[in-house]
Amino acid sequence: MKKLDTILLSLMLAFLVVLGVISMVDKDKTVSLVENRKLNSRPKFSLSTLFDGSYIPALENYYSDTFPFRDNLLSLNKELNSFYYYSGGDNNYLVIDSAGGAEKGGEALSTAEKAAQEAAGAETTTAASETSAPGGTSAAPAETTTAAETEKPDPEIGLPAEGQAKAIGTMIVVGDNAMDIPTATYSVIDKYAEAVDNLARCMGPNVQTYSLVTPNSGEFYSPESFHTGSHSQKDMINYCYGKMDKGVKTVDAYSALREHADEYIFFRTDHHWTALGAYYAYTAFCKAAGLNAVPIDQFKTGTYDTFLGSMYTFTSGYPQSDTLKAHPDTLTYYLPIRETHAKYYADTTLTNGVAVSVVYTKLGDDVSNKYLCFIGGDTPICIINTDVNNGKTCMVLKESYGNALVPFLTSHYSKIVVVDPREFNRENKPSMNIGEFGKAQGVNDLIVVNYPFMINNTSYIEWMNRMTK
Repeated sequence: MKKLDTILLSLMLAFLVVLGVISMVDKDKTVSLVENRKLNSRPKFSLSTLFDGSYIPALENYYSDTFPFRDNLLSLNKELNSFYYYSGGDNNYLVIDSAGGAEKGGEALSTAEKAAQEAAGAETTTAASETSAPGGTSAAPAETTTAAETEKPDPEIGLPAEGQAKAIGTMIVVGDNAMDIPTATYSVIDKYAEAVDNLARCMGPNVQTYSLVTPNSGEFYSPESFHTGSHSQKDMINYCYGKMDKGVKTVDAYSALREHADEYIFFRTDHHWTALGAYYAYTAFCKAAGLNAVPIDQFKTGTYDTFLGSMYTFTSGYPQSDTLKAHPDTLTYYLPIRETHAKYYADTTLTNGVAVSVVYTKLGDDVSNKYLCFIGGDTPICIINTDVNNGKTCMVLKESYGNALVPFLTSHYSKIVVVDPREFNRENKPSMNIGEFGKAQGVNDLIVVNYPFMINNTSYIEWMNRMTK
């Protein structure tokens, strides 16, 4: 028996030694194809990071991400999962808990990826199309109405059959379409509406505040039980708008998107809307703001043919991800028709700005998240200057849903200030008083853009409120 124990122990030690040697000499991967995400790189050692406690966790994350044969082991795990999860036919679906809410997004192109984009020939400045109609022209001011006040019968759309799922998580997979399913907590939505009111008061009486809450794909393409009752995003949005101060102009993005629900307005493998979906929300904003929306056929376009997004990443341990992988999304972008110059900044001092493109057109294969093509993803502050000669400035307060909307606003403002509240007034984050910063930037309009997970997220609401204190 002792001899067998010795042999087994020797084999285990030999395996660990070989694994250690391979770990030291192999080249670290930067992207996991199985998980569809960037991997952590080796942290730079310094005494300050060692003593403040950040170095060791970063080193552990690095070794966890660069463990030899990691992707092979993850693939094996996926195969083992298939014993417990049955994908079934097109009318069966699986409920999976995803990250949800504020944990989604918060991703941006790295400096190296921006540099690679520039080397590939992308322009930081986008020239205006000679055939484009000038943006920023105003129509007669539109009266502000909520979706409830303009109630019309929703057009019929085909829905998948109810399945046998018993639990309700935040995510369902129906065939090749993965969707987030939010659940209303109306006491929290009350607080979100109050937070928007607080933002409006903080910005002052000379700034017009707009609230744009967009539904996500689950509202239109899920089985009926997943978008009715406490899961009805239409009800969430109408309730939220009804709680806001009358001075806040509400944008009925819901109706604009529902009208075009038979078009490609949401990704199937990602939790965001497509640029086309963002365009229809932009037309709804223009209606509320009294602006003439630029016709969609005046934008030059381009595509990324194979895009697997966040929902594919969340299902990467399950066999359902194979269906999503076999049916990737196509990401189509619309280039601004105005000349633009943009930079992002780490804090309100606006020092050491880094040039960014409003739309990145040549992201490499190493950038798996092609949604980052819109303003380079989520950065603390992004300031865009355009050749629109009206002197108007808007501030867009948003999570990642707002990124695809921003390029369309370049037709109407001389300056656009994009702010992500997740990047301020938290531990190890810079501070911002949005009223003071908005006044310094000469903001005329504040546009608050979010989707249902955020209006039900207490952390995100708190981060919004901290900007007013």
